[in-house]
Amino acid sequence: MLFFRVFLLIGMFTCPILAAPVVNAQAAEVDTSAMSPDEMYQYAEDLRRGRGFERDLDKALALHQQLALDGKAISYVRMSSILLSQSRLSEARIALEAGRDLGSSRARRDLAIAHLKLRFGPSSDPEFGVSELVEITQRSDGTTARYELARAYEAGRGTEVQLEKARYIYEELAAEGHGRSFRRLGDFAREGAFSDPDFTAATNYYRAAAASGYDYAWLVLARLHSDLGEYQEAIAAYNSAITAGVAGANVEFAKGHFLREFGTLSDRAYGSNLLQTLSEAGDVDAAAEALKLWERRSRRIDSLDLEDVISMLDGAMRMGNETATVALARAYRVLSWRIPEARERHAEIVQEFSDQLGRRRFREYMYASYDRNNHRQSRQAAYDLIMTLEGEEFYQAARALRITERTAFVYLLQNELRKLGYYSGSATGTFNSATLNATLQFCQARGIAEICKHGPLRSAASSDIIRQLTEVRREG
Repeated sequence: MLFFRVFLLIGMFTCPILAAPVVNAQAAEVDTSAMSPDEMYQYAEDLRRGRGFERDLDKALALHQQLALDGKAISYVRMSSILLSQSRLSEARIALEAGRDLGSSRARRDLAIAHLKLRFGPSSDPEFGVSELVEITQRSDGTTARYELARAYEAGRGTEVQLEKARYIYEELAAEGHGRSFRRLGDFAREGAFSDPDFTAATNYYRAAAASGYDYAWLVLARLHSDLGEYQEAIAAYNSAITAGVAGANVEFAKGHFLREFGTLSDRAYGSNLLQTLSEAGDVDAAAEALKLWERRSRRIDSLDLEDVISMLDGAMRMGNETATVALARAYRVLSWRIPEARERHAEIVQEFSDQLGRRRFREYMYASYDRNNHRQSRQAAYDLIMTLEGEEFYQAARALRITERTAFVYLLQNELRKLGYYSGSATGTFNSATLNATLQFCQARGIAEICKHGPLRSAASSDIIRQLTEVRREG
């Protein structure tokens, strides 16, 4: 079996690499022939992370492939990381399986977590991920495996929701000083998962998380104080997050001032100036936020140089930045009245940078391809595409269709309900009484009647319906 996987790995890396980055001349001149395995590994990691050289994932991938085939199991893990970033999901899975079969506990753990988090797309098996993590945690006390297993119990991924089991693991990890577990316990207290909400306990947990080195907890604490109207404490927590270098903290703080979320302590001019300064200085998060604010007249930063910000985001997108890609795609949709050639620019993103759109790629594809002047042809094309998908991809694409064009979503719904025997009419895209009755029957059978009875096409209800259709497809 291991020989077969290695054979596959050799074959798949002789294929052309898609979207290859530009190779830095300095990196190309390095002679690896005289390097020891450890030196070559470090060089490959420098290329993967962009340390001392321009980031070159293709060269790093080739070096890790060579090291892996020479028996360095950890290189299979690094290969998988690169392949996942390039959306080469099946190859990433094969790499981790090969590393696991060589005896790498890290590869086995990462394989289980990737299945659990659906990183392999339709071939992901969350139940397998949970069973593997259970076995791993029984044999060792690795923090990451225990934490991810608790997250699975909490969220019901690959298993049923088991909050008590999750809490037990978090408490064990917190006793060992694990910051993220303190944060999860804080969330339980804030949400009242086991009793009434306890904001004092939540605050203490978040502070313990920050004291344990989990700096992001400062941001969570700031939001809690802000929600409770404790604005002075919120501002102090934001400042702690900014001092700790938490990504996005300064942008969120500026937005809070600009939108007057700190009550009388808000300084709208300060927030506006900070967001504009950060955006025009190349902060992608700030620019993305400023573009969202521009969607509503009352929230626009009128002095913002919109063209320069869009140009900066475009450059970041072309360097592989996903936040910039998502922000631009949204801006070209929502601000098409203000941005020249917005439709054409949006189409370019969908065609050339869809791998950087993440779960939003289906929504953007639907927007780019759906022709409202030709509903019949467009809805059929959208339906044909969605029928080729499975699992999370089916769910995201169907949701995207619901957001893009409701009649096309009804067309999909009618077709799916007809296959399941709930609907006997024609698929027309019109939500008539027969479609309503069929949908309500489906909701009743799948245990979501309560949310559906208030309107199956409402956002929350339609999302649950799509999730159930996804499950039916997986089951059958």
